[in-house]
Amino acid sequence: MKRILFIVVVLLCIVSGCSPSSIFGNDKAEPRKKPVNISFTVPPNFIPQSVVITALGDSLSQGVGDESNLGGYTGRIASEIRTWQGIKGVTVENTAKRGRRSDQLLAMLQQGKLTGPVGQADYLTLTIGGNDVMKIVKRDLFSLNIEAFDEELVLYENRFNQIITGIREMNPNAPLIVMGIYNPFSLVTDEVEEFDVIIDSYNEKMKNRVEADPQACFVPISDLFIGNKNLVYHSDFFHPNSKGYDLIAERMLKRMDECGLSYEE
Repeated sequence: MKRILFIVVVLLCIVSGCSPSSIFGNDKAEPRKKPVNISFTVPPNFIPQSVVITALGDSLSQGVGDESNLGGYTGRIASEIRTWQGIKGVTVENTAKRGRRSDQLLAMLQQGKLTGPVGQADYLTLTIGGNDVMKIVKRDLFSLNIEAFDEELVLYENRFNQIITGIREMNPNAPLIVMGIYNPFSLVTDEVEEFDVIIDSYNEKMKNRVEADPQACFVPISDLFIGNKNLVYHSDFFHPNSKGYDLIAERMLKRMDECGLSYEE
């Protein structure tokens, strides 16, 4: 764990505004993989309807880092749904906020602050957990150890379970798309194995809970952000850029189809 200390300090320095030009080279982007094209259809007797997408969580749902101003993955998903047969319009209710942790999101649900947006949603998306991990990194910056993350994981799992339960109490049937978290430190080096283990453990807890819900789907994205070979990071070297959000949206649409949460004839 000690060997990631310098890496963490460098990354936090970058996120705080230090220039990355003297630290990172400009890698050439690898050829873009062919986008995932998924055909969505509805039954012939389906009445055209308007769809509401409610985004919950942190900066990824908010779309921080999207230079194209397309609304991050949420806006891209909305644009795709607008092309589906039987859909006459899509409204996005984005309640996400940069820096939000699971305890803060849970409090909002328990206080009824999200009852309207969640209850009226036809589709729900959720990103949460990254800031919970970063809270430990910042708190224990000079004394990082696996045990601290393991202890927090127990608390996080409990909060995450309550979040899913709270969402379902407000909206039992809407498809719920939950994204995993990724390791931003892989941008600096591919040798931070300890942190990969931490990220994997958080993702595993989320995946297990989400898969217990027949109307929910877990979307792993950590593999999209290993290093920066596809130039997917924003200039803060922490959040996705437009290309990163393109890849996230493509992965989400593919997983929605695999989870059976798309319209079928």
